[in-house]
Amino acid sequence: MTSPSLDNDRTVKAELIAPIPTPHWGAQSGAAFTVRATTTIDARPQPVLDALLGTSTWPHWNNFVPRATLSNPSRDSDDPSRLHPGTLFTEHVDMAGRGRSTIVKMKLLMTTLDEVNEPDKKGFKVVWLGKGYPDWALRSERVHEIYAEEGGGGTVYDVYETFSGPLAWAVKIFVGRTLVKRFGQWNGELKAYLQGKC
Repeated sequence: MTSPSLDNDRTVKAELIAPIPTPHWGAQSGAAFTVRATTTIDARPQPVLDALLGTSTWPHWNNFVPRATLSNPSRDSDDPSRLHPGTLFTEHVDMAGRGRSTIVKMKLLMTTLDEVNEPDKKGFKVVWLGKGYPDWALRSERVHEIYAEEGGGGTVYDVYETFSGPLAWAVKIFVGRTLVKRFGQWNGELKAYLQGKC
């Protein structure tokens, strides 16, 4: 897989910001930070959702998380690699971007797949809950919002992950900047894949 050069991609905004409340944990005290990345993709919301949930596509576009292992694939699906609410899965994360020697495994639970039909947002919301650490030590929740661009033909893809708990401060100090870079890369590579540039 070849990754497009994303260093100069000004269409992806990635940042480390104050904590955003999440669906499961809400506005919690002790939330340390949120990593957020946003871009607009020249595609409709459904193909964006399909690429996100279809983990078999990840090796083709996703250098940050090139693989996922599903612990309990859905028996009701034609695609055993597709994420569904209730799916426990492990992301094989290349945090440093150096290939297989730097893979870290992160356990997650997909909790939510909602269709969004608000006046200013029409699309989908997907939520993944971090399950790799005890909740008292580190809580993380990743929210993917995929919705039709207002007045345009594209799709806004907005993903953010809020970290809280005693270990969140260590995550922020040691890998906060790296997470910002890699979240931006995730968005940029998904965009390039869907627009036929990967």
